Amino acid sequence: MKRNLFVLFLLIAAGTSVIKAQENKITYKFGGFVEFKSYYDDYRSRVSRYDHIYFYPLAPKLNSSGTDMNETGSLNFSVATSRLTFTVAGMRLLNANITSYIEADFTGSSESYIGMLNLRHAYINMEWEKSALLFGQTDHLTSVKEVAGQTVGFGAGYPFNPLNRNMQIRFSHKFSDNINLILAAHMFSGHNSLGPAKAQAQAGLPNLQAQIKFGNPNKIFGGVTFGYKLLKPRVSDNANFYKETIGSYDINAFFRANIAKGYTLRLWGIYGENLSHLGMIGGYGKYDNIFSSSTTPVVDYSYANIRAYSTWIDFESPSFNNFNLGIFAGYQKNLGSAKMMDISVLNGEYLYGFYKDPKLNWFSRISPRITYTLAKKFIFGLEYSLSHARWAKSIDPYFKPVEQFAVNHNNRIEFMAKYLF
Repeated sequence: MKRNLFVLFLLIAAGTSVIKAQENKITYKFGGFVEFKSYYDDYRSRVSRYDHIYFYPLAPKLNSSGTDMNETGSLNFSVATSRLTFTVAGMRLLNANITSYIEADFTGSSESYIGMLNLRHAYINMEWEKSALLFGQTDHLTSVKEVAGQTVGFGAGYPFNPLNRNMQIRFSHKFSDNINLILAAHMFSGHNSLGPAKAQAQAGLPNLQAQIKFGNPNKIFGGVTFGYKLLKPRVSDNANFYKETIGSYDINAFFRANIAKGYTLRLWGIYGENLSHLGMIGGYGKYDNIFSSSTTPVVDYSYANIRAYSTWIDFESPSFNNFNLGIFAGYQKNLGSAKMMDISVLNGEYLYGFYKDPKLNWFSRISPRITYTLAKKFIFGLEYSLSHARWAKSIDPYFKPVEQFAVNHNNRIEFMAKYLF
């Protein structure tokens, strides 16, 4: 026994020596920013977190005289998007440079916890000359940092641009200076697909993503992303075990070009099934199989997805005396289901499915902006956003509109003051 303990001690000591031999000077860096936001809307809209997360105008709410009761204004302030970051670098192990990174803001994990710390990123990254391996929580692979909207409003163009941070293992490899392959296995955490929170875990498969990037972000850059996820909404009840799962896929493309003397053009788009995990239109529900002999929904029924696409464009000018001009435009469309769905309703809710605003046909936004920067630390921003939405009064079993409201709109004016440290 003593001999085994002595051998174990030698192994630990040897391992520690190897690690120390590869260490450089460890560095620690704190950072972040304080961000104040003020915003005014003139129409009631789908919003979250003190209204600073903006989605789209709500469906018209008409009274008996035909007046739209949602035509009312709203003003709010927020500092919840302020952030703290902490980086540790300098360690070398297995010939890799190792960096750890933690980032949090104050948006909370839900509306009830606004003002409390919300963990955004927490990961370890091992980087070799041509490859890298990441473990932890960070952005979903469809959130492309080189092609992100530069909006004053929250979320870099959200919900046209995805919002999803999750646990993942990510591997990347540079085949050349201009070709990079990234593979990722995601497990949803704070940003789940609609439906039971454990539906992905019960299916036993991570959200698999593969991405390839081409070019130089400072010149011409682009790429594509392919993804697949599997959900198992039901496992059992008091009398039955359920085996049915539902898979869905998505494909994403992105592009960036630096034009002339500092003008930047960014394009991004996605098409897929049940994009709800990215904060977009989508969902899934019971497939209404008219050829089935079963008449009860308790059986192990099949599912079908709601499809959608989202796209945006962002154009930005170079700095003129510390002023930057830009404009963002986005569009998102509900494409319904390829299969007939069970649209049984109880108390205004669909009984056998999980959908995000299934009567929303499409919505759009155009947002011109101006920012002013002092010493690269103090930034002021002003943005005007015009958002339109088209809602259905009723939908068919394919979740496509039968009768629709007239297009409605919201005007938002947003001011930002940000200090980086």
